[in-house]
Amino acid sequence: MAIIEDKSAPGTVHLIDATGELHVKHSEAAHDIVLVPLPSDDPEDPLNWSRKRKLLQTSCVIMYTVMMVFPSSAVYSVTTPIAKATHLTVSNLVSGTGAMFLFYGWGCIVWQALALQYGKRPAYLISMAGSIIIMGLAPSCTTNGPYLANKILQGFFGAPVESLCEISMTDICLAASGKFAPVFAALINTGQGWKWTLWWCAIGMGVAFVYCFFLMEETNYDRHIIQSTLNAGSGSSSEDVVEPGVAADEKSAEKRAAGNEQASAELGEVTAATYPRKTYWQKLGVIDKKRPNRLLDIMWSPFRFFRFPVVVWAGFIPLYTKTYGFNSTDVGFAYFGAVVAFAGPRLVIRLARRNKGIAEPEHILWLFLASLICVPFAMLLWGLGAAYRIHWFGLVFAQAILAISSTLCLSTAVQYATSSYRDLSGEFITTVILIRNTLSFAINYGITPWIEAEGQRNTFITVAAIALVCNGTMFIMIRFGKRLRESSAEAYWRYVDQARAKGLSH
Repeated sequence: MAIIEDKSAPGTVHLIDATGELHVKHSEAAHDIVLVPLPSDDPEDPLNWSRKRKLLQTSCVIMYTVMMVFPSSAVYSVTTPIAKATHLTVSNLVSGTGAMFLFYGWGCIVWQALALQYGKRPAYLISMAGSIIIMGLAPSCTTNGPYLANKILQGFFGAPVESLCEISMTDICLAASGKFAPVFAALINTGQGWKWTLWWCAIGMGVAFVYCFFLMEETNYDRHIIQSTLNAGSGSSSEDVVEPGVAADEKSAEKRAAGNEQASAELGEVTAATYPRKTYWQKLGVIDKKRPNRLLDIMWSPFRFFRFPVVVWAGFIPLYTKTYGFNSTDVGFAYFGAVVAFAGPRLVIRLARRNKGIAEPEHILWLFLASLICVPFAMLLWGLGAAYRIHWFGLVFAQAILAISSTLCLSTAVQYATSSYRDLSGEFITTVILIRNTLSFAINYGITPWIEAEGQRNTFITVAAIALVCNGTMFIMIRFGKRLRESSAEAYWRYVDQARAKGLSH
């Protein structure tokens, strides 16, 4: 009996099946690559959806993300008109924005639990419905108390954008939409007044609600665990001794084909009666399948994962790129986060081939080499450039470099954590967000006094040094990450077994 994932080190998987000895499904594009996670034979399993169906679902997530993020930065360019027309000060507006982003993080505790227990589709729809009402009432909040309450509710109902969309897609769309929101808000303010900047946000979310209501599907799926077995006679059998060259490739291909057939056979004969297909109207349902109640367990999970060093590190490492005077919403380069989705798997596959077919989550951390160089450079260029009044393009270039590095850094950190503890990724992603948003909230209040006390030049020299040290921890994780995963294996698999007993969903 051979298992795909090493129980002693969560996240270590047998990714390359060079000899075709694993009785599991392989990739159709590269026949020696084992599919991880292992898909079922159910056509309603999201892993088995057609390309068209996946693209449609992705369009719904993008629509939700863009329309939910626009309001978070729409007031940036109309702060002065709002302050002049209401009893709010600029300080009140800034404090309200800070509270909103804080609840973007802490609200995930509730929304992630509701989504995993009762379905992601209803969580998306309720989030949008609540946000429409909040943004519609926002122009009426002209004093500090109601305004602060409105921003807290906006953050709470917008929290699913941080976790449910999967953090990589969230950042890709977050920065792109955040870049243009102040631009559109300024134009709307000029033509229609500042109130319409908020009302148009509500209208946009209404459009997204209709779009998602009729096209978004539920992606929660209770996937049964499939264990692979070695082909009969593997190991000491002479049949497994292959000659180099074409013969070896042919024999491996035959083994993989037999493995795919046996994997299907082990699951039983798949018929339409076994796996009924959903009708369009069934896909519009807002109530997911019933499963044992894990709501409180899921809400508590983010705090349990603080004992897992890999998860905590993934939450801390992107922090410096998102707090010290920069935020990925400042520039529209975050689509470069897609580089992780493109380059990450290719890097992991290449390193796995060198590692006798075994893929380690730490392999993807080599992508941090770019941030190790670019982030300190961008910090120094910005700080020294502003202090010595260099050409404006230098500052814009520094912002662009940092924005790209910020997105790559966050995406890589999250992918590392999810690869390490794949079965509970839907739960511990909240831990990463809690760390990031809480510390960002705290540091954003301290950065201005810091600059005022030490000056912009000295502050950013210090920040560049901090960035270099933070990125340098990648080498520590590459060297000792597996040991840290091994130390948490017992607790992790205990949590997984408890979750499976109560109906673990993804």
